[in-house]
Amino acid sequence: MIKTSRTMVLILAAACVALAGSAMADSFFKQVVHTDAFEMMGQTAPEKNDTTIAWLTEGKACSQTGSEAAVIFDAKKGLMYLVDHEKKEYSVVPMDLFGGESKEGASKDDEMAKMMQAMGGSIEITVTPTDETKKIGDWNTTKYNVDMKIMMMPSKQELWATEDIKIDYTMFNAVSSGMMAQLPGFEKIVEEMRQVKGITVKSITKTSAMGGEIVTTTELLEYAEKDAPEGVFDIPEGYKKVEAGMGMGGR
Repeated sequence: MIKTSRTMVLILAAACVALAGSAMADSFFKQVVHTDAFEMMGQTAPEKNDTTIAWLTEGKACSQTGSEAAVIFDAKKGLMYLVDHEKKEYSVVPMDLFGGESKEGASKDDEMAKMMQAMGGSIEITVTPTDETKKIGDWNTTKYNVDMKIMMMPSKQELWATEDIKIDYTMFNAVSSGMMAQLPGFEKIVEEMRQVKGITVKSITKTSAMGGEIVTTTELLEYAEKDAPEGVFDIPEGYKKVEAGMGMGGR
């Protein structure tokens, strides 16, 4: 299962579009995601920490969690690739919001398509800017409140963003959504998130689901301009293409 965090996908998406026409150094981001222990339907889940790294280059982005999986964006083609390194498989998700030239990889599963369409139609999101500011790590940040509901599961997010990192932010605010990036209504999220000026440095998200609450804290630890590893934006040779499913996106 791909474990890329929602925030990192939203962070990465803006950059592909921004970088697509400009010659600049590759960008590196390192982020930690902490999920508090929680109870749901009589079951207890322990607290969990994941470290995610992301690379950006001209027209492409890649987000990786551990050595298990990756999410790759290609702005020119308008495609997202979900890569499972353990199974040596990948799936392809068309991303219309990137304005790409290809519609490769659309799901052939009618039931899955209907479910995804229903989920997309139920998305509600409101971003509320505030005047609150503070320094987090090396960055000066501004607070935003984000209220979201998907299929009757509401979440509230306290988000701190910085403009100290100088890239454009539309696609950068879309590799960090994982599974949500497959939703037909995902464009609504990206459009509303344009109100967030800059890159998310820290977010605290509280999601209500099935009588429980999940609290996730995401924080940017490192940013640098340096060369990305060879082949990080490519599907490894010999990997099998499979249909995209709910298990291949996001945490």
